[in-house]
Amino acid sequence: MFDLLPFKRRSSNVPNVISDMDDMVKRMWYGFPFHNLQDDLDIGWSPRLDVSETDQAIEILADLPGMEKKDISVSLEDDLLTIKGERKEEKENKDKQYHTIERRTGSFYRALRLPVEVDIERSEANFKDGVLTLKLPKTKDSKKKVAQIEIK
Repeated sequence: MFDLLPFKRRSSNVPNVISDMDDMVKRMWYGFPFHNLQDDLDIGWSPRLDVSETDQAIEILADLPGMEKKDISVSLEDDLLTIKGERKEEKENKDKQYHTIERRTGSFYRALRLPVEVDIERSEANFKDGVLTLKLPKTKDSKKKVAQIEIK
């Protein structure tokens, strides 16, 4: 049956649209909760984040094991928080036989939109034992109480 269908071999210089679209979708969902963690191996690595909110502040915890403070950069522009850095690759020992290598190295970039306006001047960042802790106090305007609206 397939002999009746026209089939043309793709030359090596023609882009593979299906594969490119698949890669684009993987990158789009990368870092989103519930994405396929196995795909991380294909894309690179990214720190896992815990983001929580109280009445006073936004708190973010980022797991960055094996990194040093000097290799991490945190910036905030408007409501976009960016955490980026690079985990250096360890020198490979030629006397060892590796059975598996799962620890990721190289650069990473995480950006997330904050749900409320924060006070940049009072923001704090601490790095201890491979965990980056960000405390971003809310501005006075963002602390306004939510009023209930009666439904008629």
